[in-house]
Amino acid sequence: MAVYCYDGSFEGFLCAVADSLESGDRQHEFARDGDVQAAGLFAGEVREVVTVRESAVAFRKRFVDAVSQEAFATARYAFHSQKPGIELLVWRYLTLGLQTGRRLCLMLAEEPVHSVNRIARQVSHEAHKFKGFVRFREVEAGFLYAQIEPEADILPFIAPHFVGRVGDRPWMIHDLQRNQAALYDLTSWRLVRDVELTAEPALTATEHDYAALWQRYFQRHAIPERHNPKLQLKHVPLRYRKHLTEFTTR
Repeated sequence: MAVYCYDGSFEGFLCAVADSLESGDRQHEFARDGDVQAAGLFAGEVREVVTVRESAVAFRKRFVDAVSQEAFATARYAFHSQKPGIELLVWRYLTLGLQTGRRLCLMLAEEPVHSVNRIARQVSHEAHKFKGFVRFREVEAGFLYAQIEPEADILPFIAPHFVGRVGDRPWMIHDLQRNQAALYDLTSWRLVRDVELTAEPALTATEHDYAALWQRYFQRHAIPERHNPKLQLKHVPLRYRKHLTEFTTR
């Protein structure tokens, strides 16, 4: 069984899918570069996939022309869930789409279609939530800094939102779960992997003052008679609160 090892990016995965289709392999797996050695222990052949943007774009066009842009977006959301075995599941979804064309979106009884749609909705929902849960802080280095710990790899989906929302300041959204960050330099944003900070960036004095004001506002404007911890927990689960200014003391 062949194992296609790629760089972990969605473009790299599309190149791996294209390579697998070209080779005609019926039995194969996918692994990220960091898992090459482990994959080699159980596979007969490890195939290194080179990420070529043009190849990824060509496969995307092929799939969109055959099925739809919406179906491609669904596959992308599902891929970024990073769930175990998601690559093979998305591969089955993509190849089924190339075989069936626009009927793919109606084939909800098919396991890969049902599962990919379900996982994609979960990732899309989490990305939507984090558009409201990201809290930027002004740091002494001269940019805005935010920390998040999402379940899925949502930076590619929320970064464009904040380019439009906070486009007049350079910023960094740091995904602590994956040691990666979205960096914006007033021109464009880019994804940087293997981000290791020995300590949190130092906050400006002004940031400390505004954080205190926001916390006071949050507390003072709460209506005691309407205090409903269960409802609040439903809309803002505990796992989101660690990096929300209104729920923390810095």
